[in-house]
Amino acid sequence: MSDGIRTARLLAAGLVLATLLVARPGAQPEEQRTATVVLQDGQVMTGELVSESDDEIVLLISGVRTTIATERIRESYIQPPIEERYQRIRATIGDDDAEQLVQIAEWLLARSRPDLAIADLEAALRADPFHERARELLVVAREALKLLEGRDEPEPEPGNADNPEPPARPAPHEKAEDFPLITDDDVNIIRVYEVDLENPPRMVIDRDTMESVFQDFAGQPGIPATQAGREALLQASPAEQLSLLFSLRAREYYPQVRVLAEPGALERFRDDVYGTWLARGCASFRCHGGSEAGRLRLPRARKTDPKVYLTAMLILEAYRTGEGTPLLRFDEPAESILLHAGLPRHLSSAPHPEIPGWRPVFRSTNDSRFREGVRWIDAMYTPRPDYPIDYDPPTAMEPGEAEPRSPR
Repeated sequence: MSDGIRTARLLAAGLVLATLLVARPGAQPEEQRTATVVLQDGQVMTGELVSESDDEIVLLISGVRTTIATERIRESYIQPPIEERYQRIRATIGDDDAEQLVQIAEWLLARSRPDLAIADLEAALRADPFHERARELLVVAREALKLLEGRDEPEPEPGNADNPEPPARPAPHEKAEDFPLITDDDVNIIRVYEVDLENPPRMVIDRDTMESVFQDFAGQPGIPATQAGREALLQASPAEQLSLLFSLRAREYYPQVRVLAEPGALERFRDDVYGTWLARGCASFRCHGGSEAGRLRLPRARKTDPKVYLTAMLILEAYRTGEGTPLLRFDEPAESILLHAGLPRHLSSAPHPEIPGWRPVFRSTNDSRFREGVRWIDAMYTPRPDYPIDYDPPTAMEPGEAEPRSPR
């Protein structure tokens, strides 16, 4: 069987299972509790807890709502929330134990928590890249999460004066095309500064550029003294040549380095942050993508265009709160205000302001999207470089004191 046919069949099976997982009656990740009741006659009943009072306990057993009078109950046990039970189990499993990670992911999927399962399946594949079951379940979990997110979207209520339907498109004076974006040259220079020399993207540095560097920095450490040495460096990989430019602080030559693909950190931002929750949530018309967004306004069009998503990234890094606090914490990524503002308010150290219609982007700090945001911030080059970019955002960023910048 070809890989393409196998993938198609697996995706189809995953969609079916994902639908079943999401469609289970009462599957509400934040509230679902399991209760076990032992009746006076010894019968044991287990189901999802619907309600509990002095007179009765109501369980959902195999989709059937079952009411049990208190006088019939000898004892009952209500299990802690799934997330609490998960945390206890997960603490006993190592990140390199692929089999146990897959088992707990299966347990989570059976309880309609694909958001938690995805992170463990990804960890399982990092520990064992050839683990077939982990790869199959990851397809299922991602499809289940998409269905859950779609189910959670509120239905518009046209004609309701208290909850008017938002316009499908911005008004003419709010066209996304009017949002000021960085240039193609700016995109390239950001890429240069974010190159990870241990895992470089595709790059091109012309021979003439390197020969000019040899001439301008003659006698400096790293510049070969002989023609044979210079020729060897001219034949070296672009990553080795860029490493020399970095060591020389030859910033005037950085624009001549052509980076043809996103470095790892920017790829994470594009695919795992902007392309998922940031563009659809924070940068949407009803939030920070509209003209009423306040000081933090983000571009919201053509999310595959580097000028769009890297403009958004530039704004997020430059923005400061009224107290002068940055949105991004490169020393402790998981404590970044940007991420905590997307959590439910009771779980956040920096809750999003009370705004009508606002909904959290993440379910918890274990949400795979929250973790992806952490991984993106952690992957960015530190100490942070000072990009030589002249960009005027549409709203004032009001930066606080300048933070230490990288000499790169």
